[in-house]
Amino acid sequence: MGGWNIWFALINFAILAFFLVKFGKKIVIGMIEGNRQKISRELDEAKAAGENARHITQTLEDMDAENQRQCQDILDQARERSKRSIERSAQESRDLADSRIKEAEHDMLSIKQQTLTELRNENTGALLTETEQLLKSEKYTQKRSEMPQRFVAQLEQMLELTDSDRAKLRWGEKLSAKLSAAQAVDQALLERIGKLLGDKTQGKFSLETEIRPELIGGLRFQLEDTVYDGSLEFMLRRVGEELEADDSPKEDIAVYFRNKFAEASTKPGCFQTGVVESLADGICRIVGLSDVMAGEMVRFEGGLQGMVMDIEKNRVSAVLLGNYENIHEGAQVRRTGKVMEVPVGEGLIGRVLDGLGRPVDGRGPLQATDTRPVESPAPGIIARKPVSVPLHTGIKAIDALVPIGRGQRELIIGDRKTGKTSIAVDTIINQKDKDVICIYVAIGQKESTVAGIAAKLRELGAMDYSIIICAKASDPAPMLYIAPYTGAAMGEYLMYKGRHVLIVYDDLSHHAVAYRELSLLLHRPPGREAYPGDVFYLHSRLLERAACLNDENGGGSMTALPIVETQAGDISAYIPTNVISITDGQIFLEESLFNSGVRPAINAGLSVSRVGGDAQPKAMKQFASRLRMDLAQYRELESFSQFGSDLDKATRDALNRGRKLTELLKQKRFDPRTVAEEVVAIYAANEGFMDDLETGQVPEFERRLTAYAYENAAQLCAVIDGGKKLDKDQIAHLRQVIENFKKDFRP
Repeated sequence: MGGWNIWFALINFAILAFFLVKFGKKIVIGMIEGNRQKISRELDEAKAAGENARHITQTLEDMDAENQRQCQDILDQARERSKRSIERSAQESRDLADSRIKEAEHDMLSIKQQTLTELRNENTGALLTETEQLLKSEKYTQKRSEMPQRFVAQLEQMLELTDSDRAKLRWGEKLSAKLSAAQAVDQALLERIGKLLGDKTQGKFSLETEIRPELIGGLRFQLEDTVYDGSLEFMLRRVGEELEADDSPKEDIAVYFRNKFAEASTKPGCFQTGVVESLADGICRIVGLSDVMAGEMVRFEGGLQGMVMDIEKNRVSAVLLGNYENIHEGAQVRRTGKVMEVPVGEGLIGRVLDGLGRPVDGRGPLQATDTRPVESPAPGIIARKPVSVPLHTGIKAIDALVPIGRGQRELIIGDRKTGKTSIAVDTIINQKDKDVICIYVAIGQKESTVAGIAAKLRELGAMDYSIIICAKASDPAPMLYIAPYTGAAMGEYLMYKGRHVLIVYDDLSHHAVAYRELSLLLHRPPGREAYPGDVFYLHSRLLERAACLNDENGGGSMTALPIVETQAGDISAYIPTNVISITDGQIFLEESLFNSGVRPAINAGLSVSRVGGDAQPKAMKQFASRLRMDLAQYRELESFSQFGSDLDKATRDALNRGRKLTELLKQKRFDPRTVAEEVVAIYAANEGFMDDLETGQVPEFERRLTAYAYENAAQLCAVIDGGKKLDKDQIAHLRQVIENFKKDFRP
């Protein structure tokens, strides 16, 4: 049994050894194969890593070369921009220096003329005094005694009854006459005058005589309110007035005076007179002046002018244009035979004037030889042509949404302090080098405000083509009433000369208030809001004078930008609705937009231009129509989105686009844009190039994009600035320019 167990143990050991050898070999071989595969994989990975390292190294080298190339390009562009900036700065400096030199020369000439005028006035006063003393001396006794006979002979040729005289005779009344003389009149001359009156009046007259030594010599004859003045005192006064009115005597003052006096002494003066009955609040009621015309100028003692506003049966009412402290009851008033006129012409450019066209800037007398009535009929339909030439304002929101054309009347309306005047001033500034004369009429503004505007225009070179008319808040109501008509007369003169004019009325609300004040003082019946019934005609006859004339009438134009102030945004009030119905569109400025930082605060929904795309550059017209729709949709969605946050993608996209457009249309003061700058920016916004930007990045994107377009697509920008329409290739080029810029744009 023991041996048998030994054999059994050996057999089991052999079997165990067999299995151990067999399976151990497999395990070892498997382990060896696994290690070999692992090493192979690691070798492959190391090889791949080496390849990647080589690729990364090559990429880094390529990127470094590209960065160096881009840096060089940026440096080259910076040098080019710096060069252009230096050239522009140098040109601007030269232009500014030329402007300053011209201004200095103008000032020197004005000071010289003013000095000569003052010296001449002093000499004139001395001459008048000396002449008066000389004429009173015994040396000229005989010549003074000859004057009455000569005057009577002239009176027999001149005396005519006026319409009011004839009406009085028909009513059976007598005409009263008065003869004034420096000394006793010969009886024969009295008989001649009596016979002359008898023939003219069929014996229905009464004649009174008086002695007035202050006449110096000659006679003064008055029939009712018509005066025939042949006295030496009148001749001296007339010469003095003519000398004051003449700014440029071309000969020695003594010779000039002698010639003027010789002219004055050859023919008696003939004028109609009246007497001040009452005076209050700038309104004067005058007895006499029976044949005066409505709107005629009358002259008071001391040279003050007035304008006849009302004609009644026994009196007339006139508004006083100036300081009337020295006018008193019983003062004499004289007809001039002329309606209100103001100086006009190119010589007014660069000046600041009052409501009567008199200089108030201290730069000497005006260089104007022509005058024009402040009231004149508007051009008829036949004399006009359609408005088709754009008046570029340089303000993106206006040029895109409510375009203005030359000859149009576009109302700027909104509450106080919403940027109305800023739009008008920016438009004036943008007319530089565009052959447009600008007239800014300030009605009821503070003097400091107008002075600030004048200083800014002068600083930016805009006064070289501008005229400012200032009827300040402290002026009497008649000056505020007449100022816009004065500006219209000056603009009309230039328009009929073939020039293009832009006139701003700032503002017509104050104008209407001044007219209401005058009307109430004149006892005209009040109507709605106490305004007189003809307040609509007040503004219609002013704004209708803006026109675009056809080529037969010179081809000039006058564009009007009236400004009206609203109360709490109420455009349905009396004066706003009146002016809206007269004008060709309105730019409505909303206070809530202004307060939220949208400036200019133009409400796209209520603003409209009835001329429309006809007065818009062709390229702007291609892309701006979509802008209005997107903005209107944005305003609509914005109000509804406040009530819920779960918005679909289309709504979110529309709101996002609207926010970008609103930011794009914001614009600072005194920063006008060219047509190409506006078109490129609007096209980029319309095509979605700004949709992925932050809202605050839009201004920088726009600024850099427009500069890039002018540098890299100058010819295309020139086509846009020229007002031409873009074809498909040009639009594709514009898109490519924007895409190229967008790739490199980094905020």
